[in-house]
Amino acid sequence: MAHPQTSWPERYYEEFDPERRRRLLDEAMAAGEGDAAENEIRRRLWELRYVQPRKNAPLADRYIALWLALDHWRKVGLAPRQVRAARKELEKMTGLLQPEGDAGLVQPLLHSELMHAVRLYLTTCVQSNYGTMLMGMMRMKDEQIVGKAAKEVAEVTLTVPRWAGMDEVFAPLAPAAREAFALVFPAGTEALERAFAQYDQSAR
Repeated sequence: MAHPQTSWPERYYEEFDPERRRRLLDEAMAAGEGDAAENEIRRRLWELRYVQPRKNAPLADRYIALWLALDHWRKVGLAPRQVRAARKELEKMTGLLQPEGDAGLVQPLLHSELMHAVRLYLTTCVQSNYGTMLMGMMRMKDEQIVGKAAKEVAEVTLTVPRWAGMDEVFAPLAPAAREAFALVFPAGTEALERAFAQYDQSAR
């Protein structure tokens, strides 16, 4: 949970619970904290990101869903015969990366929201069985977890969009994911750079 003395909008991006985030945003807008135009975009991004799939159900995070969709195709295998199915699924989600509004205002805030989502995902992975092997019976070493996460970030943000022919649409995701990775794994910069360099070589 965000620290009550953290300034705006930092506390908004430190909070992971969607309903608490909305309360923080509403309170900031009511109190006139921060830039009004930026807060309005944050409100629109919040409504774009979180949806209630059914009555009384918890809010679903569409940015996490986007990441998981990309990760699904990464794990399935990037065979040419699967491109059409991948594009069909991913095209339904491209609006998440193309919100309406002045690009000069929207893009930096979209970047912050994507970074927040990837940070949430990576943090959750670290706290789950992501870092285990042998059917969850053995814990990976820290450097193995970092390497696994770095490989996923590079493949999800670069390899899969390139394979699907959707590089331009998914371009905002990679820089946001890199910043999120650095926050979750501050000692993992070299591993991430190696993973991205490997992608660059395979793309040639």
